[in-house]
Parts: sequence; C-alpha cells; structure tokens
Amino acid sequence: MDGVAAVRSVLAEDGDLLALVPATRIFAGPAPLGTVLPFVMLESISIVDRNIPSPGAQRFVTERVQVTWVAQNYPQQKQLQRAVRHAAADKINPAVAGISGVTIHTDSAGPDFFDQDYSGWRGSQDLRVKYSEER
Repeated sequence: MDGVAAVRSVLAEDGDLLALVPATRIFAGPAPLGTVLPFVMLESISIVDRNIPSPGAQRFVTERVQVTWVAQNYPQQKQLQRAVRHAAADKINPAVAGISGVTIHTDSAGPDFFDQDYSGWRGSQDLRVKYSEER
C-alpha cells in the first residue's frame, strides 16, 4: 500500500464527496478518456523514505499525492475542490490496509483551467501523506 491508496480510502469513505462523485470514478491513476464527468484522479508526485539508525521492521515515508478533479463546469469544479479538501485534510490515523500511522494534510493547490482532453474544468490539490510501511 502507499499514499495514493491512503488518500483514495479516505475520499471513498466521505459521504459529501460521494454525493458528487461515485467511488467508481475516484481513480488511482488517470481516468480513461471519455469517463463521465465529474471524476477524481490520484497520483504520487514524490516519495521520501526517512533513514534512521538501527532501523526496525518499518520505514517512515512521506509522500506527496496530487488529487485532480475534472467537472462539468466551473462552479462544480469549485464544489469538488471544497469536498476533496474537507474529505482529506487533517486525517490522523485513518485505517488503511498495509500501512500504519497514517496522517494526511493539505499542501499546495494547483490552478483552475479547462482541460481539452476531458472536456471539463480541472483543479488539483496536493496532499502530504505520512505513514509507516514494512521494510
């Protein structure tokens, strides 16, 4: 498991976000072209492992995950932005299979623009995901 899985798990459990986007349209990776709008995509941007003296069975990881959403119009895009931030921000110890000690916090947000490929309004939010994984 990884940070993308952690973020997907908290997004797919949030009722407010699911009222806007079904869990089947929250993708780990890119959405197929032609996917019905709106939808959410997740991707790993960077991963840093912390090396410590006398490491044990687990390694501490900080991963930056980008959440991108594409909506039918600009107001819906802003509604998704609020829902994603609310669903993922400041999560402490959500249960995620395969990793432990998970925390998720917001980082920088990306620009708003019209995405020609998906024919919809696009926005993004980076999240810092910290967790421990087995070595």
